[in-house]
Amino acid sequence: MAKGIDPVKLAAFSTEALKKVGVPAGDAKITADILVAADLRGVDSHGVAHLQPFYIKGIQEGRINPTPNIKITSNSDTTALVDGDKGLGFVVGYRAMEEAIKRAKTHGTGWVTVTNSTHYGAGAYYAMMALKEKMIGLSMTQGGKGVVAPNTRGKGIGLNVLSVAVPSGKNAPWVLDMATGVVAGGKLEIAAREGKSIPEGWAVDQDGKPVTEVKDATGGILPLGGDPAHGSFKGFGLTMFIDILCGVLSGTMSVPEKSGVRGAPSPGGTGHCFGAIGVSGFMPVNMFEAGMERMFDALHNLPKAEGVDRLFVNGEMEATTEENRRKNGVPLHESIIQNLKDTAKELGVTYNL
Repeated sequence: MAKGIDPVKLAAFSTEALKKVGVPAGDAKITADILVAADLRGVDSHGVAHLQPFYIKGIQEGRINPTPNIKITSNSDTTALVDGDKGLGFVVGYRAMEEAIKRAKTHGTGWVTVTNSTHYGAGAYYAMMALKEKMIGLSMTQGGKGVVAPNTRGKGIGLNVLSVAVPSGKNAPWVLDMATGVVAGGKLEIAAREGKSIPEGWAVDQDGKPVTEVKDATGGILPLGGDPAHGSFKGFGLTMFIDILCGVLSGTMSVPEKSGVRGAPSPGGTGHCFGAIGVSGFMPVNMFEAGMERMFDALHNLPKAEGVDRLFVNGEMEATTEENRRKNGVPLHESIIQNLKDTAKELGVTYNL
């Protein structure tokens, strides 16, 4: 790892690179900020490592529309459907979550499904947008077809994502950010980048046999639970639930229906679902936050396993990582830095990181 990179400079560089491929300045900044936010929280698989290979390349190859005409259709006071016009998922997701929050301010809750979008990066950012309004935020998205359904062989269901953010008073916000596989696909990407093996139980080959090398994980990632004896039907059910909200309810094709060929066109693109729930519709916010603080205190006071000093509640470890990286910079693998330098050269952007 090289020295930490100033996150402000990293976001500015990413913004300029996106502008060079036709993304309007405001949309480029939204995208760059969300990418860097993932790196700051330690979600290195969904940060600037994907700037060029996922998003800039997607625009250059015509798979992502840099100037989408995002349309909102309402069917009730608390719900809406957004057509993302194949725009950057970051921009589409940001606008959709804003819409959910706006409806929640007026009606207590807001829900927005999205069709015709693209990959939106790390899901937690959108859920956390609700926190500043003292709301509970939810963010879900279809992932690529990369998970093995229980009792089947091969990649058949989505590596779908669920993120939830809850205001927690004096504590770091409670933030759940998870894929419905045993592990997120980005973990395999990081292992491959660093030349490391993976634990048995993460993925299988085409015959359904466990593997420990990323190159052999051709059969897909296992669902949360691993196998039926250890609860894989729970992970399977959670995967389907997210696909129902993001795919079926938005009018987007569900992941199992999509072609298994990477990059193949899929009617409806990628589907998302966002929700915002106003705490004040149930009780005073300070009463709710006091309850969250008591819950955190009770968890922190649980007896610790041998060798463990502290229990990290969901979101605390990421908050600690963010605090550290804001002070000391974002550590990037040398291969990512080289990719950013190559991108700067290709697009004519000054590399000053």
